[in-house]
Amino acid sequence: MKKTILLLTGLFFTVSTIQAQAALFALLFGDKVASEKFNVSLELGFNQPFYSNLDNNDRSKIGVNFGIGGNLKLSENWFLSPNIYFLAKRNIQLNNFSLASGNVNLDSQFVNVPTEVTLNYIDVPIFISYQTNNKKYRFGMGPQISFLQKSRAIFKRPEGDFTQNFDGYTEDIDYGLMADFAYVLGKAHKGKGIIIHLRYYHGLNDILTDKISSQNNSSNFVALHLTLPFITDELAEKNLKEN
Repeated sequence: MKKTILLLTGLFFTVSTIQAQAALFALLFGDKVASEKFNVSLELGFNQPFYSNLDNNDRSKIGVNFGIGGNLKLSENWFLSPNIYFLAKRNIQLNNFSLASGNVNLDSQFVNVPTEVTLNYIDVPIFISYQTNNKKYRFGMGPQISFLQKSRAIFKRPEGDFTQNFDGYTEDIDYGLMADFAYVLGKAHKGKGIIIHLRYYHGLNDILTDKISSQNNSSNFVALHLTLPFITDELAEKNLKEN
């Protein structure tokens, strides 16, 4: 129960902080970042990760993503959307793994135990998207590069857990391709709109060192994502009329 409360509290403050950052950005630059041609947006979502060539892997937990996006209208149907997710959390559930802390007595207590690896990234995807003429659907694709900020492992046993820094077992950079299917709710958010995304990421890089697996262990995930644009009240009223 305490973990749930802490998680919800953390999510609330994270969303509030990022929303404040986006609002401040829009305030500083005025209509230039809240126009029909270009706007910033609050980005948030959840991902279900899975990994290639990792036999010692149980189903991973759902991760979270929060960040800010830029939305540039190239033409009536085409958009360019660079994003940055300051919080991009993914995890790996290992069925059994052994602690290697250098302390013989401690390591002997955590041999072949279930281990949860948490990976905290900064994700930078860049989408090129096509929007249908009725302004309801978007189809996009683009590259994503991820910078690992922290990795840690929790070694679990009935008598108690042990947490260890896991940087030596994980690579610092991940990169791949992201496919995006989106549905645009033009009247939502008081006319400012909400875009619902279903995404698939296919990693092209090995994210784990040979200490875990000598094979290529690429990161892949399916994500459900929301975009909340920041636009002017005039544009919001226009959206309500058009939709």
